[in-house]
Amino acid sequence: MNLQEIPTIGTADELIDRALRRASRVEESVRNTDYRARLTAVRKIHSVADNIANPLHSYVKVFPSFDTIHPFDRSIIDLTVGVDKLRKALGAADWARKEVLMIGTRYVPKARARKSAENTMKIMSEAYTKMTNILRQISKHLDFLISARSIFRNLPNVDTEQPLAVFAGAPNVGKSSLIGAISTGKPEVKSYPFTTKGVSLGHIKAKYDIIQVMDTPGLLDRPDLDRNDMEKQGIAALNHLEPVIVFLTDLSGTSGYSVETQKSLHEELKTRYSDYPWIDVYSKSDLEPEASLEYDDSISVSVMNNEGVEELKSELINIFFE
Repeated sequence: MNLQEIPTIGTADELIDRALRRASRVEESVRNTDYRARLTAVRKIHSVADNIANPLHSYVKVFPSFDTIHPFDRSIIDLTVGVDKLRKALGAADWARKEVLMIGTRYVPKARARKSAENTMKIMSEAYTKMTNILRQISKHLDFLISARSIFRNLPNVDTEQPLAVFAGAPNVGKSSLIGAISTGKPEVKSYPFTTKGVSLGHIKAKYDIIQVMDTPGLLDRPDLDRNDMEKQGIAALNHLEPVIVFLTDLSGTSGYSVETQKSLHEELKTRYSDYPWIDVYSKSDLEPEASLEYDDSISVSVMNNEGVEELKSELINIFFE
């Protein structure tokens, strides 16, 4: 199952309410009051235990194994919610599942052994309290899983078997605008740095195939250790997905980053990913350049007047399919 397809996760209160509601519908039709109480209590304890344990078991199972998950997905999990925190939350859910089943197993014989209906109900109530208290102990862990699921649903579902181009560059150089112009992607576009808070994906239809195009947060010219988690998502894509790199340079001076700073970032990435196919793009070409820079086989692009957009599309198609 993909990270984006994890089913709904219930809070502790929601699981308790559902388990008790289902158990309340359990009733044995036996004339003897005490015997009926014993049979009903046994079934109700089993019902509560199962209706708490089964969802917890499903939550643990639906999250992908960290041993088999793609390195890119693992990196994104670590950068967005934290692998160790996710392991801890899943471990807590599994612990609670085992504890609840154990309580049910321990209290069923006690309920069977009681002679009077009153004592049987006391035992059943005690079992209920212990099982629901276990679930309340892991309430914060369930809330964490709910939050993680919400974050994962908004992550791009990258198909590692399909062509991928990653758009990289300094903040505010026009990556998101260009992604929106050439693909199905609709990233948020604002006129200030770090609008893009994480990686996102668009698609270009090319003949009978699809090219995935990834928008990434702007990179600053600094060592990886100094980069924030947003930047590290883009680095994770470059490290683990081996894409075509589309590097954007803004010569207009409107990005807030000098041409020299962008050039230094360009050189770092070009050296680091020297084996990757590479396309240089000069963005915002409708604006008067404040400096000049010459990269081989570069493409000048303006989203405002559509200059170079089709040329960039054609170049991507040629790289992947010609």
